[in-house]
Amino acid sequence: MEVDTIQKPALAVEPPDANFDPNLTPETGEQYLQKVMYERGKCPVVVVAEKPQPRRQQKALSGLAAVPTDDVKNVAHRALIPTREWETMQNQKFSELRDTITAYRSSAQYEENLQRTHVYLNFDDRKHLHEYCANNLPYVSILLSIPQRNLEILLEYLHEWLQDSDQASSSSSSQQLDEPSDPELCDTVAAVTPSTSGKELLQRGDGYRRDWIPQWIYAILACLIKPLEPYIHSVLRDIAKTCITLRNELKQEDEAKVLPLNLLISIISKHFNQSDLSDNIA
Repeated sequence: MEVDTIQKPALAVEPPDANFDPNLTPETGEQYLQKVMYERGKCPVVVVAEKPQPRRQQKALSGLAAVPTDDVKNVAHRALIPTREWETMQNQKFSELRDTITAYRSSAQYEENLQRTHVYLNFDDRKHLHEYCANNLPYVSILLSIPQRNLEILLEYLHEWLQDSDQASSSSSSQQLDEPSDPELCDTVAAVTPSTSGKELLQRGDGYRRDWIPQWIYAILACLIKPLEPYIHSVLRDIAKTCITLRNELKQEDEAKVLPLNLLISIISKHFNQSDLSDNIA
């Protein structure tokens, strides 16, 4: 096929003349094409983009709220800041826990326990979830039977409840708990390792329930499957920022209360790539 034939117009349309009115609505196909030709003639041959205006500071978004990236500053007393050695030890324990859970997911026992686990949780009902989490320990069999998407939804709810200082500091039930909660918290969920007998660890006395929100957050973090959706990383950042804010409100003598907060900050900054929120940046 010759080049002249290829370049020959498929439709012979006369270009608009001096009497062409571009404001009129085209009534035929020919008039429409003439209007296109007219508008094309008005376009500049070279277009230069305008210089972009300085952008205002962006906000980090989560599924619950928008938090300015520089909204949280670490002003806690130095005695409340964890040492590098402590963080290294806790992150090592967390890594071992995740490895154990990953291996358990591939075992035959996991499939057997999954068939026996029947817990109804309505993830559209925050009140129902709040009541359940506040009065139950985060058992491995329960967490691993929950789909990842629902774990992410629960993580958002837990962040919301963590922001409520009354919820974070009060006990989970109407009981008066005399014994103090275990401040390490890592011993709580680091024990969430399934045994051959099917026994669920993480079983503590009622006195341990004061830290139920950090317990559930830690346990979910241990069970999340990577890679995560970007908005979940944003939720994790907001959780770490909330922990920093709550820590800023503590006094020097509140060392026991600060340990669960420090643990979550350390785990999120190290294992979920939020190193700018770390207390000890390597």
